[in-house]
Amino acid sequence: MSHAARTARGSARLLRVPRPARSPETPAGAAPAAPAAAGLRLVRRAGYAVLAAQFLAMCAWTALLYHRYALTWDFSVYHQPWYLIAHGHLDPWTSVESLPFWRNDSEFSIWALAPLWWIWPHDVMLQWAQNAGVVAAEALAFSWICDLIARRGAAAPAAPAGAAPPAPPGRGATPAARPGPARLLAVTGLLLLAASPWIWWSVSFDFHMESVALPFAVLLARDLSRGRRRMWAWVPPILGAGAPEAVYVAGIGLGGVLAGRGMRLRGAALTAVSVAYSGLIVALHGDSGAPLARHYGYLAIGVTASYLHGRVATGANLTTAQMVRGIALHPHRILVAAWQKRTDITAALLPGGLLGIAWRPLLPLITLALLESVLSAGWRFAQPSFQLLPVYILVPVGTLAILAGLAARRRRTALAVAGILIAQAACWAAIWGPQLPGHWLRVSRPAAAELAAIQARIPPDAAVTASQGVLGPFSGRLIVHALVDSGTTPVTRPATWFVITPSAGTELQATASAMALIGQLAGPLHARLIAHGAGVWAFRYVPPPGQRYLRLPAATAPVPAWAAAGATGHPVTSGPPAAWYAAGGGRAGYITDGMAWLVPPGQYQAAVSLAASGPVNVEVWDNNGHSRLLARRRLPAAGRQDVTLPVDASAAWHAGVYSGWGPFSATFVPPLPGQVLEIRVWSPGHQAVRVYSARLTPQPVTG
Repeated sequence: MSHAARTARGSARLLRVPRPARSPETPAGAAPAAPAAAGLRLVRRAGYAVLAAQFLAMCAWTALLYHRYALTWDFSVYHQPWYLIAHGHLDPWTSVESLPFWRNDSEFSIWALAPLWWIWPHDVMLQWAQNAGVVAAEALAFSWICDLIARRGAAAPAAPAGAAPPAPPGRGATPAARPGPARLLAVTGLLLLAASPWIWWSVSFDFHMESVALPFAVLLARDLSRGRRRMWAWVPPILGAGAPEAVYVAGIGLGGVLAGRGMRLRGAALTAVSVAYSGLIVALHGDSGAPLARHYGYLAIGVTASYLHGRVATGANLTTAQMVRGIALHPHRILVAAWQKRTDITAALLPGGLLGIAWRPLLPLITLALLESVLSAGWRFAQPSFQLLPVYILVPVGTLAILAGLAARRRRTALAVAGILIAQAACWAAIWGPQLPGHWLRVSRPAAAELAAIQARIPPDAAVTASQGVLGPFSGRLIVHALVDSGTTPVTRPATWFVITPSAGTELQATASAMALIGQLAGPLHARLIAHGAGVWAFRYVPPPGQRYLRLPAATAPVPAWAAAGATGHPVTSGPPAAWYAAGGGRAGYITDGMAWLVPPGQYQAAVSLAASGPVNVEVWDNNGHSRLLARRRLPAAGRQDVTLPVDASAAWHAGVYSGWGPFSATFVPPLPGQVLEIRVWSPGHQAVRVYSARLTPQPVTG
């Protein structure tokens, strides 16, 4: 071949236009929608800027939660091993759960996060890492939405050979290929993500590994839908985040099986990998942190979620095989349990558009994530939380995939639906967004300042036992325990610091039990009172030789009044602890309040030990919602005396928990399983009053 011929052939090869690659999302014969893609470019940039601003706002919010000590047991479960690994304890023991951390659902990703402490040695870095994971997942989901809009908008029949070139945008172009509709659909997807109040609720709930796995789950689902082999690179980080996250791989795999012929084999392989890995974790007892039977064992024995509210999860002692067998024999119990929480299911789906659950590639994952949460015993995981993050982030993807396909055929209908979705998402944000601080920020500024001063005094190597509602920031140490009930707590060090907040934070220990513990530490246990203020009490306790556990007082134990000084009272803690009291009476108001018991409806007897130089009132209130006076006795001036009065709390009084408005309602948390009865002592002022203790006991049955 001559040199001229070779040159001509090379020139022709250079001029040849490459054929665009097809993916499972792009039908055969479809041409790229250049107008739509160009129109989306600006929306993409604006969307990424919005999400970046959201990330900064989340970091500010979670920093506030940290500095206000509004972090609980869940934060400690991850913060303690994260801190210990960063300081050389490569096989950390989580004292909060009393087991090696790797057995807490096999969450190995905490080792990968440990170097963050050395980048910036502050505990809040763990929360910021969670924020980064959630916003990264949102950004990937938004990018996927834009790609779907561009691809599905281009699904017009290919032009026949020799046909005239396509018309300019706006004239003769397919409806979804026009920049205007494509931009509106992309903005809709962005708002469904950024305006969701539940994403903010999820990052407010301490720290959880779901946020680490979620960006990789979005990448896996997207790459599977496009037939990319690199999807396998995202499987290890998902599985490494823990046993619950293995459900993501199974759900995405099942979505591939449903979606189409080109994805079925890979989808089946993903599902098999997930099932095998989950079985391995169970066989190695790597799920000891949250065994499946603890959450779902009640389904095997037929106990309802309503029955479990406020009770121990019945069925928790079943083996995994027994649980699976029981549920398989009675599958209708799953439907019954889901129906009980139907309002919460719709509340989880609606802010993201609801339509997305019908998109086949994501249907199994969204369904599994929903069932994993709402079927858990009780109502704890039915409320917006980390377990539902795949629903909040992937439902908008499916919703826009369906809308983009509809826009290619019926543009006006698709745009009308998009407008409705934007309006309802804004309503969910407006109605539930303002509830965020009241739900999660439950520690006052003065209490947080007192906690910070106490924490600064605790040696780094000391053991700390703290109320679970403020436990999180104290967990950067080798030994930390939570006060959650009236059972026992370990005392394994020569000295243990007790930090008790009976009424601050989201507490699991009964208020009366916490106050009674304060009295026992100061009294018969001879602990040293280190500091107190703003409802916070700190003691240093030295256990006697051989003591391994400390039994916590029951809720019926006497409550020291000096631990519950009211607005016009103050604690007097000089002299022997048996003589401590709450003093007041100089001005009118409550000398003591907050001495509360959670009890079932019935007849009770209140007992108060006090002394007064003038008349005082002893009152018992029902504090379920709006306070209701149940009993009052006016006492004349007298020396120290023990006063009793009967309390009729037989009529259950349940105030409604905030549940939204109209179609934007949800019942995440049912009313308390009992009545909150509070004893108060009121003085008209200008006299001396001392209140020593109070107690509430069931009324003895006569006859």
